[in-house]
Amino acid sequence: MVAVTADVAVRLLSPRASNDHETMGVVLYGLRRSLASEAIDEQLYDDLEAVLGEYGHPAPHLVTAIAARFREATTTFVEIVPYLVRPYPVDEMRRLIYVSAEHPHPDDAPGHLRRLALAVLSILDLMGEAAS
Repeated sequence: MVAVTADVAVRLLSPRASNDHETMGVVLYGLRRSLASEAIDEQLYDDLEAVLGEYGHPAPHLVTAIAARFREATTTFVEIVPYLVRPYPVDEMRRLIYVSAEHPHPDDAPGHLRRLALAVLSILDLMGEAAS
């Protein structure tokens, strides 16, 4: 065990932080990427696989739940994409917002869900490109 005097502890615990624009930009970008990674969880990818995968044909009782999760992801994308993707993907975001706002008749729900999944996937692709 090591004893630390009060004056040493104060110096160790209160280092000066940089507040220049470049450093703040890097920190803000990292926080936004962290928010995106929290919003884009494994469930979103599982839902995309259930809809668009090789054996993608979700049961009728799952269509509504998956669509709801895609709509929730859309809300998150509206909040974070402007900060993460440059230039802003106007056409892709417009398509995502319009498709997510639709509430089709149950007979049309599987086709709508595929269109919604494709719109979500296009935004995920753009975010992945922006990160690299």
